[in-house]
Formats: sequence, structure tokens, C-alpha cells
Amino acid sequence: MESGTFLNENIQKEFGRFVEIVLHTDGRDERFGASSQANLHYLRERFGTVSIPFYAVLDSSGEKIYWRKEGYVNAEEFVAGLQKAPGTN
Repeated sequence: MESGTFLNENIQKEFGRFVEIVLHTDGRDERFGASSQANLHYLRERFGTVSIPFYAVLDSSGEKIYWRKEGYVNAEEFVAGLQKAPGTN
């Protein structure tokens, strides 16, 4: 997604409204080591999934979930998901 769908112009415009947080959960990158397991546990407890990829749009407190999606998302669906958060122009 980072090298394809996320480069979509409409997605890039929407991204300007958000803070991106990436949770590494697959343990493939030694830089993240034990945090991968902690992130996996967080996803399972908070969202009830360990799907890769997994996307969620939350409010600034992290409590309210405006949109969530497991698996591949095309650009049109991703933009629609981002626009579920308040403040869309």
C-alpha cells in the first residue's frame, strides 16, 4: 500500500488531516523485536483482529473508531474510509 495505493492524490490530500501511526506486528524487522508482539497483543485486544494489513481511523483520543478495514483496500474505498472522520472538506 505504501508504494502504491497510498500514493493516490486523493489519499494524500486526506492524509494531511491525520497523524499516522504504524504498528509493526509481524516480527520480521529486528528493529522492532519485542514491540512486534506487544503491538500484536494490542491489535487483538483493542480491535479483535490480528489481520495484516489492518487500517483504522480513530478520533484524537483513540477511543472512537470511525472506520476500520482488514486486508487490501483500493484507493476509492480508502479515501471513503478516511472521509468518515469529521472535518472532511
